[in-house]
Amino acid sequence: MDTTLTKAGLREATRADLAGIWRVRYAVVENTLEPGRIEDDEVISQLEASGRGWVVEEDGEIVAFAIGDAKGANVWALFVDPRAEGRGYGSLLHDTMVEWLWTNGLDTLWLSTGADTKARGFYERRGWHCTGNPVRSQVRLELTNAWS
Repeated sequence: MDTTLTKAGLREATRADLAGIWRVRYAVVENTLEPGRIEDDEVISQLEASGRGWVVEEDGEIVAFAIGDAKGANVWALFVDPRAEGRGYGSLLHDTMVEWLWTNGLDTLWLSTGADTKARGFYERRGWHCTGNPVRSQVRLELTNAWS
């Protein structure tokens, strides 16, 4: 993977990106979301008040995004359009988001994801650990800052 090209498509997300974020979110086949369950205002709050987000673009189209919640110490979202999987965008977004979350003085991060999903394996390969039994087929994963 050419990280120079990949990074060229990485930028901070803004409220103007909502249409692209929703397109990617509804395109995924695991950890799906029913339309209307999360409103635009909640996403904007995550981007502007409690956290920060990033998008990856290819030819001007958002193909992946991540949102980290510094107040909640969690990965609020990280999704890659299935058409763009395997290009390193998930890893790039993960590393960018986690690095930013650590700069907020956090010692431990958490997220929830499907118990039997590719996403769980993605996070576990990056050092996240399951901290309990699945609840409604979801697991809670945590990552501890090795430098704290």
